[in-house]
Amino acid sequence: MAKSFLVKQVNEMSRHQKATNLDTARTVALLYYLPDEATYKIVETILSQLNEMKLKVRVVCYTDLKIAPHYFIPKITQDIITAKDVNFRFQPQKAFVKEFVDTEYDILIDLSLDDHLPLLYCAALSKAGLKVGRYQEDHHLFYDLMIHAGSDETIDTFSSQVIHYLSRINN
Repeated sequence: MAKSFLVKQVNEMSRHQKATNLDTARTVALLYYLPDEATYKIVETILSQLNEMKLKVRVVCYTDLKIAPHYFIPKITQDIITAKDVNFRFQPQKAFVKEFVDTEYDILIDLSLDDHLPLLYCAALSKAGLKVGRYQEDHHLFYDLMIHAGSDETIDTFSSQVIHYLSRINN
């Protein structure tokens, strides 16, 4: 039910799609699922890599916990959605989400390896020029570029694949 409601919202929205590579992009939105501290540290490394490319990165993560975990350090460019921040349709209810989806980032990268509806909501309704995420047959409306993630894929290896493909796109 929540996914069908999301599909309806995506069909009603408009955005300007634009194929952009990492060399020409200036802004990147990054989404990921935060199950543990190890994932947080991996994402911090990915962020460093993107910052070295002179990209302005905005991060939103989701955790199944009801409060932000102790190891999550809030920063100006990073926000967290917790389990208590979503409604019955799993839509995030935090104030920053509207601003996030309305911002026209050059690229949106969803690093989640499983379905997490609050993150899918942010990705699907984002006005980013190019939206990249994990391949799943019923996600064709949500992403412009989908990359296959194997069952043994980690956020680290998946992000490497995403960065590789985004470096190869010709403008």
